[in-house]
Amino acid sequence: MTAPGQPTEEGKGATPRQRILAVISVAAVSVVSRLRRYTAVLKRAALSISLVSLAFSAISLYETVLKQPSLQILAGCNWEYGRGPGSYDEFFVVPVTVTNHGARPGTVLTIELTVSKGGQSKPFAARFTVENLDDKRRQLFAPLAVSGHDSATASAVFTQRHLTTPPLVGEDGRFRAWLKLTTALDTSYGVIDRMLTAPPPEARFEIHLAEFDIAAVLNGTNAGLDACDSALQSEHLP
Repeated sequence: MTAPGQPTEEGKGATPRQRILAVISVAAVSVVSRLRRYTAVLKRAALSISLVSLAFSAISLYETVLKQPSLQILAGCNWEYGRGPGSYDEFFVVPVTVTNHGARPGTVLTIELTVSKGGQSKPFAARFTVENLDDKRRQLFAPLAVSGHDSATASAVFTQRHLTTPPLVGEDGRFRAWLKLTTALDTSYGVIDRMLTAPPPEARFEIHLAEFDIAAVLNGTNAGLDACDSALQSEHLP
């Protein structure tokens, strides 16, 4: 029996060269084992990096190419109110901007305006556009095409849908207003688009008519309204 720490019979007969080779062999096995572990770790790290890169590429593709149109309407601070030839023919001139936060284009077919005061409300529709709020040069409202990550601006003339009701505006004061879009969106991806595309939010405002001169309005001078005095543009209807 060999005592601990003493060379075995086999070891006693080994030459120095064989002992060196044995040590080298053990060291080589240890190095190879460690290299295998490091290689496995590197492979897992490379796989993780590839997956993260793929995820970022997919997100970039969605945001820049595939994302559905997301239209939102904004309005400027300075509105105008006027009367047409008939005593019931009232209208609003509103500078509006439609933004598209999606990647694909969208189209605004119509814009609806609802104005209310004291429990009474009246619907209006954008039927004309003007340049520089010049109400004397009207053009028929045409659908607004908005490219992806872009915007479109127009000064819209909202005329009332029905001329049989008395005018809503007869004195100065504060009014509530809502703007709503009717849109045509790209649904080339079918069910996926219909599931992921939400309708454009309605925007609401509180507009202030500081002075109202009915004689001037009937003579063709529009009254100015302030839509930023108590702006609610960042809020949406529930």
